[in-house]
Amino acid sequence: MKTNRNLTARYALIQTFLWAEFGFMFSYGNQYLTERLHLTDTAAGLVLGIATGLSFLLQPPLTALAERTETRRVLVLAAGCSAACALATLLPLGTAATVVLFALACVALQVMPSFSNALGMAGIRSGQTINFGLARGIGSTCFGLGARAAAPLIGWMGRQAIPLSGAVMALGVAVSVLLFPAADGQRAVQSAEKPDNAREFLRGNRRFLVLLVGIVLIYIGHNALSNCMFRIAQSKIPDGAVDAATDLQGTALLIAALVELPTMFLFTRLLRRVRCDVWLVLSGAFMTLRLALTWLVPSAVGLCLAQVTQMLGYALLAVSSVYYVGTVIDRRNVVKGQTYLGSANTLGCLLAYVLGGVLIDGTGVNGMLIFCLVLSVVGLVLTLLSRERVERTAGVN
Repeated sequence: MKTNRNLTARYALIQTFLWAEFGFMFSYGNQYLTERLHLTDTAAGLVLGIATGLSFLLQPPLTALAERTETRRVLVLAAGCSAACALATLLPLGTAATVVLFALACVALQVMPSFSNALGMAGIRSGQTINFGLARGIGSTCFGLGARAAAPLIGWMGRQAIPLSGAVMALGVAVSVLLFPAADGQRAVQSAEKPDNAREFLRGNRRFLVLLVGIVLIYIGHNALSNCMFRIAQSKIPDGAVDAATDLQGTALLIAALVELPTMFLFTRLLRRVRCDVWLVLSGAFMTLRLALTWLVPSAVGLCLAQVTQMLGYALLAVSSVYYVGTVIDRRNVVKGQTYLGSANTLGCLLAYVLGGVLIDGTGVNGMLIFCLVLSVVGLVLTLLSRERVERTAGVN
């Protein structure tokens, strides 16, 4: 039992630094580009969209590298690159170079969740006991704390606090990954069982491919809420004051993160009562509801209350999808399955950045929210139709 607790604690440390970095870099990325570097919303969305697109394109070759060597190496490499590029934005290099460096830091950051999930699930499938829900819940806590802490840090240091804090968290990811032991079972699988190539994998998992399309559509709305929360917050404040909107943004994101905790902490118990695929569909329904409420509420208080739906929305999706993929995908393809799942999130984030900025500039915040709501409904239907019934979930006794 002591070893199992230590593994969960070490894995939680990775999630802690990883999602704290997201709390700084992605929650405030749009604000950093528009308010400090004076880009338009469309330009900021394009920059972050390109960064997300690059991370999406990098995931297949990085997956192949992880399958040939070790998942930890990919995580340390990505964390180091993210830290170096974020720190370099503090140098007086001019607007264009700073934009590129910030984007590259975001590229490296976005490839990390897939491989951190693969690292944990590989350990679970090889016989280690890791409470993924608990570790992921701690990560969400740190995302919310990072998002909330950013507001006073920005007031104290200026908006350069965003990449500086992100760099510190990225270094924390690298150190915590190095402290996490590689699973012996993972090495055995890598040496004895050859993973399918991409074409073979998709041909043999067509229902999974449809499920990924549904998850992409749901994630567009989810990421639009996170990425554009500053503009959404401004729309709920009568005078749209920047300082008030920044404070409301941090508060709303903190609430969304904190309400995730009970669900993530108790998810292994929930899995013993209800099938994993049911929780997966339910999560999509509540993520769609969060979009609808965010669109409909007229005030700052209403915006904060709408974030409570995150308890059964993203909180469920973040853990149920990892367990679901870790169960329905063959053990030899565990890294590929998790990185494809992460790629669905990344693609949803990419489309959210591009569409979010364009739609806000063209139709306003409400137009953007309505469009994302429609996509989320379609994604929910696809998820419902393509799921596989899961009788026994990997890693849950």
